[in-house]
Amino acid sequence: MILGIAGKACSGKNAVASLLEERGFFSIDVDKLGHKALDLKKDEISRYFGRHILNDRGEIDRKILGPLVFKNRLKLKKLESLIHPVVFSMVEKIIRASVAENENIIINAAILGTSRLDTLCDRVLWVESPLFLRFKRAISRDGNSISAIISRIRSQRDLTVQHFSADVDIYMVGNKGSFTDLENQIDLFLTHPENYKRV
Repeated sequence: MILGIAGKACSGKNAVASLLEERGFFSIDVDKLGHKALDLKKDEISRYFGRHILNDRGEIDRKILGPLVFKNRLKLKKLESLIHPVVFSMVEKIIRASVAENENIIINAAILGTSRLDTLCDRVLWVESPLFLRFKRAISRDGNSISAIISRIRSQRDLTVQHFSADVDIYMVGNKGSFTDLENQIDLFLTHPENYKRV
């Protein structure tokens, strides 16, 4: 089974991925692949956004690029048009190389639907978490300014399960901060998916 994990920023996707890894799933972290894609497309990205997004080593500084795209939908769309095809190809390659040894694979990606990675999945887990918890996690985890966090959250306000292919089954995971509850939900999904809440 190829299982997609999606949700808005700081909803708890990595926590869900960790629980599934403990249960034998091989995990593909798309966020890390996105960093590689940024490097591969560095020249095109810097031509469009300007060389001020590069650090002293000539690498893209994501803390500069992030606020630029999260505040401007056209710029975000441009970045996605450069990055998403590269990431999609990377994920496909990893799946082909891994599927023989790993029957169960996770694609952990906030951009699962917008990048069409959901078309590679048998099922999708959408992780839902209250806004105040997501905000609290963002402050403690990322170390960004309040305005940068707000911009990122606002940029994802329209990110919903509607972005996913109609051909994939979607299941909701509610993450309200209790690890035990999260663990119980994952175990129920794995053992009795027919009884689990679908979107």
